[in-house]
Amino acid sequence: MRKQWFRRLLYAVIVAIVVLVSVFIWADNELNKVLGKSTQVINISSIVKPSTAIQIKNVNVLSEDCTYFLKNQNVLIKDGIIIQLGRNQLLDSAITSIEGTGKFLIPGLVDSHVHLKESKNDLFLYLVNGVTSVREMAGSTAILEWRKEILNGGIGPRMFIASPPIFSESGLTGYYYSWTRHSINYSTEKDAEKAIKKIKEQGYDAIKMYGFVNPEMFKTTIAITKKQNISVIGHIPLVNLETFYKSGQVEVAHVEELTIKTIDEFGKSISKNPKEYLQFLKLRSDQIAKKLRENNINVTSTVWLCESFSNQRFDLKAKLKEIELEYANPKIIEGTPLYKLGWLPGENGYEYDGKDDDKAKKLSKTFWNTYAEAIHIMTKALVDNKVTVMAGTDANVATVVPGFSLHNELESLSKSGMTNSQVLYAASVAPSNWMKRNTGKIKIGYKADLVLLGKNPLENISNTKAIEYVFFDKYSIDKIQIGNILKAIKDVNNQNRNRNRKIDEYL
Repeated sequence: MRKQWFRRLLYAVIVAIVVLVSVFIWADNELNKVLGKSTQVINISSIVKPSTAIQIKNVNVLSEDCTYFLKNQNVLIKDGIIIQLGRNQLLDSAITSIEGTGKFLIPGLVDSHVHLKESKNDLFLYLVNGVTSVREMAGSTAILEWRKEILNGGIGPRMFIASPPIFSESGLTGYYYSWTRHSINYSTEKDAEKAIKKIKEQGYDAIKMYGFVNPEMFKTTIAITKKQNISVIGHIPLVNLETFYKSGQVEVAHVEELTIKTIDEFGKSISKNPKEYLQFLKLRSDQIAKKLRENNINVTSTVWLCESFSNQRFDLKAKLKEIELEYANPKIIEGTPLYKLGWLPGENGYEYDGKDDDKAKKLSKTFWNTYAEAIHIMTKALVDNKVTVMAGTDANVATVVPGFSLHNELESLSKSGMTNSQVLYAASVAPSNWMKRNTGKIKIGYKADLVLLGKNPLENISNTKAIEYVFFDKYSIDKIQIGNILKAIKDVNNQNRNRNRKIDEYL
């Protein structure tokens, strides 16, 4: 009898182990699938070829401060560097020449907040949209390898790569976050030193702070990174703003990080007191901006995403029709049953679930509309108080299509009260200066990361979409090549093995 009982118990344990292992393998596969790695990478080298030298004739060139255009300039590019700039230059008939009469040359754009995941075609979506540099805000070893390839002559934007996000959980919770969110967890000074040393050795450019880090580990992280000479950027952790200003973190990854803190300070429901909260914020936002300026803390925008929350929640299908959904990685937008981080109905974490009553729904709408208005107020305060704002999108978060979304962001920054000149500065000069790179300006000796536009972006910021040519490193692409790249990405996305859900109704 005992043997029979023991056998049954053993079988039960074996079955349980098999089930657990099977569930783990399935979950791990799902977590990797939604990174987009399985989507076929297009053959970009068959479309784009390097150019040794190019001259752009009679073009209007954006000034270094982005406030006006210098008329009828000749720009000579050699081996990816601007070597001549000005009027009345001798033009070499043996060099590839591009007519710039009536066109406008601006620096290559920078998206200062992206998430590439493992979706390599996104690199090309940035380039066709004139985005020649990106700041990856949750890096991985795969992305570090992509950067090496690009530095060795591969095709893609320049990359600044922050580490995987830092969490301060311990035990099983720490392992869970490391697995599901690809984060780095430590809860002791010794583990923090070990982790940060490894981050720097791997070649990451900065430490990505996350919002759930406790005050002790935040302080510890800052102290260690100062010794290691590596910057801390990202979210505001579990500290108040007064503590944060003096902490040593050099950048905030979203304007909304600041407004969230003011919602906590307000201490009342903003759904029930929207006007009172916005009045409170108008006073508080100037105080916050002044403190950020005093402490040399930059802010990345992601305004358009915050504007989209209400529509994603209450009219998702209409929102999906507004974006270039066909170019987004199918595995990323389809999401996973494990958690709602997809883009489509049923998988979108922002989508309203319909379970609340009409009163609750009305309050939710008021909250998200007030939230968006708060973002505009905070952004305007940052600009008015001369805080350095860098344009970023949070690309690959729901509805934020890589490359295309930066143009949406520029329009949102313009609506928030920035002049078109300030918007262009936020998407070129400011992030390039922050990264200490000789890009972001059209200047002799600088990298020839450039975009040739058919219309003037100082007159209308949406003219950044009127792209005729994009120049990056030793490469250039024209409108025909841009069309070919987009078609190739669309075609691979639509292959049966890549797309499991039809998106025709949203196109």
